[in-house]
Amino acid sequence: MKNPILRSGLLMGFLLSASMSFGQIQTPQASPAIKVTTTVGLTDVVLEYSRPGVKGRDRKIFGGLVPYGEVWRTGANAATKVTFGDSVKIKDQWLPGGTYALYTIPEKGEWTVVFSRNTDLWGSMGYSANDDALRVKIKPGNLTEPAETFTIDFANYTTNGANMNIMWDFTKVSVPIETEVDKKVMAQIQKVMASPQEKSGPYYTAANYYYRNGKDKNQALQWIDQAIAKDDRYFYQYLKALILTDLNRPKEAIQAAEKSKAGAQKEKNPEYVKMNDELIARLNKNQSNRKK
Repeated sequence: MKNPILRSGLLMGFLLSASMSFGQIQTPQASPAIKVTTTVGLTDVVLEYSRPGVKGRDRKIFGGLVPYGEVWRTGANAATKVTFGDSVKIKDQWLPGGTYALYTIPEKGEWTVVFSRNTDLWGSMGYSANDDALRVKIKPGNLTEPAETFTIDFANYTTNGANMNIMWDFTKVSVPIETEVDKKVMAQIQKVMASPQEKSGPYYTAANYYYRNGKDKNQALQWIDQAIAKDDRYFYQYLKALILTDLNRPKEAIQAAEKSKAGAQKEKNPEYVKMNDELIARLNKNQSNRKK
C-alpha cells in the first residue's frame, strides 16, 4: 500500500476496533463493593464496603493476612463507610449522626472498633487517631461455619437497637448499636394527641405504644376507647382487654376479649380467636383462685 495516509488511517481504525473489543470484556471484581441500607429503631443506617474473599489464600486471615495490632480498613479497597441518620449509642458511648470511616484493630482476644471522621482515605493509608470520633473495645466471637467472603451485616434487631456484625473466616465481631426511640415517639404522640383526630389509627397507635412500653395505662385506656368509638375493630378490643387486665379490671377485660373474639371469628382470623381464648381462660382462672 503506497498511500501513507490511507495506511495510517487503517492502522488507527484497527487499533480503535481492538480497543473497543477489549473494553467490552468484563470480569468479576476480586473484592466486590456492596451497599447495605437498614433502619435501626427510627434511625436510617447506610453501610458501604468492599468484600475480599478467603478462597485461594493459603494463610490464616487474622494474625496473618490481616496483622494483629495494626489499623485495618475493615474490608478492601477504599475505607468502609457507615452513615447514621441520627445519633447512636455504641457500647454506652454516643456518636453524633453523620458519615464515618469504619476501622478496626484486630487482636486475638479483643478488637478495637474505630469510627473516624476522615472518610476520604484509600483504605487505612494516612489514618490518624486524631480523626477518631469514637473508639470501643469488642471481644471477638467464633463462627461455627467460616465466612468465605468478608461480610458486615445487621442482626438481632430490637425496637431501638441491633448488632452490626463484622465476619470473616471463623471470626465474628458484634458491635451493639442503640438508638433513641422513646423520646422521639413520645414527642410525636404529644404533638398528634394535642388535637382531636378524625381517624382511629393515631389513638390506637398511641395506646399500643403506651401499653407495650409500660407507660400510663389509664391514658392508654382513654385512647383505645377513643379509637373504638371511631372504628370498633377486633384487634382494638384485644388491646383494650390487655390494658384492662393490667389495670386489674378482669370483668371488663373479659368483656373486651369476648368482643374481640367475635370480631376475629367474623373476619376469619384464627390467631386472634386463639389469643382471646387464652386471655379469657387466664382471667377466669385468676378470678377463681381469688375466690378460694
